[in-house]
Amino acid sequence: MTADLHDLTAKKNIGKAEGLLYSLVPRAQCFCFYDTKRECVWSSDGADDYEIDNFVRDLAAEVITDLAEGDGILRRTLSSGRTAVALPVLGAENQRLGILVALFSRNAGKASWFNPSLLKNILEPALAVIGEGFYIERKLRDANDRVAEVAKELELVYAVDEKIHGAKTRHSSLAQLVGQSGRYLGIHYSVLLIPSKRIRISATHSSWKGVNRKVLDRYLVEQLLPLLDGQRNPVVFQIPAIEGSEDVAAHGYQALLTPLLDNQGNVEGVLAQLGRVENKNFSKTDRRFMTHIVRKVEYVIERSFDAMTGFMNRAGFEDQLRESWKALESDDDVHQLIYFDLDNLSLVNDSFSRQAGDDVIMRFSRLLEEELPKSGVLSRLTGDDFCMLLTHANTDTALELAQVIREKGHALRYLEGDKSLQITMSIGIAEFSRASGDDGSSLTTVRMACESAKEHGRDRIEIYDECNQSVVRRYDDMQLVAEIQRALDGDAFELLAQPIVSLTDGSDGIQFEVLLRMADSEGNPISTNALFSAAERYHMMPHIDRWVVSTAISRLSEAREFVSDKNITFSINLSGQSLGDDEILEFIESELEHRNLPASALCFEITESAAVSNLEKAQAFIDRLRIQGCRISLDDFGAGLSSFAYLKNFNVDTLKIDGGFIRDITGNRISESMVAAIAKVAKVMELKTVAEYVETQQACDLLVSLGVDYAQGHLFGRPVPIDSVLAELTDHCKALAQ
Repeated sequence: MTADLHDLTAKKNIGKAEGLLYSLVPRAQCFCFYDTKRECVWSSDGADDYEIDNFVRDLAAEVITDLAEGDGILRRTLSSGRTAVALPVLGAENQRLGILVALFSRNAGKASWFNPSLLKNILEPALAVIGEGFYIERKLRDANDRVAEVAKELELVYAVDEKIHGAKTRHSSLAQLVGQSGRYLGIHYSVLLIPSKRIRISATHSSWKGVNRKVLDRYLVEQLLPLLDGQRNPVVFQIPAIEGSEDVAAHGYQALLTPLLDNQGNVEGVLAQLGRVENKNFSKTDRRFMTHIVRKVEYVIERSFDAMTGFMNRAGFEDQLRESWKALESDDDVHQLIYFDLDNLSLVNDSFSRQAGDDVIMRFSRLLEEELPKSGVLSRLTGDDFCMLLTHANTDTALELAQVIREKGHALRYLEGDKSLQITMSIGIAEFSRASGDDGSSLTTVRMACESAKEHGRDRIEIYDECNQSVVRRYDDMQLVAEIQRALDGDAFELLAQPIVSLTDGSDGIQFEVLLRMADSEGNPISTNALFSAAERYHMMPHIDRWVVSTAISRLSEAREFVSDKNITFSINLSGQSLGDDEILEFIESELEHRNLPASALCFEITESAAVSNLEKAQAFIDRLRIQGCRISLDDFGAGLSSFAYLKNFNVDTLKIDGGFIRDITGNRISESMVAAIAKVAKVMELKTVAEYVETQQACDLLVSLGVDYAQGHLFGRPVPIDSVLAELTDHCKALAQ
């Protein structure tokens, strides 16, 4: 360790010993300190003394060595007659730091009191103080240097950390780590290689742009990566030069390889730094820095891959799709997506155990890995949903591979004791092109193809086709979900009312059905079929039903006295999903109480199919609402094959005949017979009947002859805003009262 003593702090530390030196040897004229370069760093009198400088400079190297290792004192009489005594100043472990020269007046060396050995013993405490001061100073300097070095490292690590957290994709996060670490260390070629995950990200200095990087990568994976097995810390390899080669990468260099560990602690990849631009060797600091960087890489990898299977998770796969979209070479170039859904994995979990389900997932994962081509990437999107990306491939290739996997999947039967369960899979295939965009739309289309396969019987393959109406409807449903949520959040639905007219002389008051309408964000009307298809598919009907109930009761409560006095009833439809909602009854009762609206003002329509699907819950629902005073109508009656058989189970007020029988009743004897039968049974059970979709007077006359009690349709009035209906009724009654 060589001390750089040309530093104000060092001079100050030596100067602190001045008082001690003079107290020990008061007869000395001055003291001077010379460093290992024989330069005067400090003089007690502050003056330049060339005679002493020349004395020290002319000392032979052997003399200085003997001074430190031998007697430890040297006496000389200078040409001026002054006496100089030189003593070594040693640091820790007797390391030579310099020479202390004590100068005495002329002829002092001849005085009886002058004893060099005694002087040495007397000055030893001062020499120890000076040596210790230098030692401490050097330690502080080294510590400060290390702190500055680590601070520089951390500054870069923090900067990279911010960038990877702010990065939009996994690929860009890893690219930041590879590129930034390579630039910081001054590397020719930096590369991240994880063969099992098919990850390769590199950064190359301009000096190595012409190097064959594929050869380097292969050398790293095949030759060096196996040598990292069992390693946890960065390892430096010396790559020898290749004689006769003109390749810049064949001149020999150091390679710093930092292993990447998986969740089990096994080496699964490497971040390699090959060669330094300035030809410096890698230091402990460099290895420590790369340890930090690789921990960040492992963090990004962990966020992007499924812990169980090792496949990309959904977030990582969506990043991969964005990168693959950029790799499309032309408008005609396409990738393929294959979506797998294990049909009955939940049955395995329920029948056997969750561990059994995990075993099936791992066996299926290994099957996918075995069949995965070099151009493929795998992802586990959710519990039993997987997706495969085939780059630069056509539909026939994807279909052939999907068929192979489906056939081999028949071996996924789960066995436990004498129980067994066959695992099947629904598979969807969709094209991924430039027209698909990089926003994830392609993943949506392939999932729809898979769902279509599931709905059409499972254990089958379907290819996305825009002409396939079931797939198109599913796509439309998905697009509508956001619009429905917007309408719910912003009260953007509209309530209409359509009259229900009595076909007999007697009347039970004025009746209307409450209908729901919706427009998209641009004001275009959305068909009710599309609205309810999307809402039912994505289980949004309970939210819509609650909005309708709350809004309708609110509007009616504003005219509660008029509604109650005139015996006006408004029918509200409830979906089958709401029928299964345990809290919907409390919600309805709460709204009625809060708005102080008579329950008799409401009639709730539930479909026959919804009621039949859960007889016990449906009847409890019906009974509780009727106790409150509400009426109940069984909607779409007659659509089921066993309508009459189930009718005796429900304590309802009205049967609303399915519109399919009414639309063609005047030209279809079967429809006419069905309506006649329903009307007769209803009269026996003392129930009222309502026919909807009545469009012509001929149909109306026929319904009257068949004994139907009420009719609804455009013949009697089109749906109009409920506020307009209430306002018109109120004005009409006021006019009659006058």
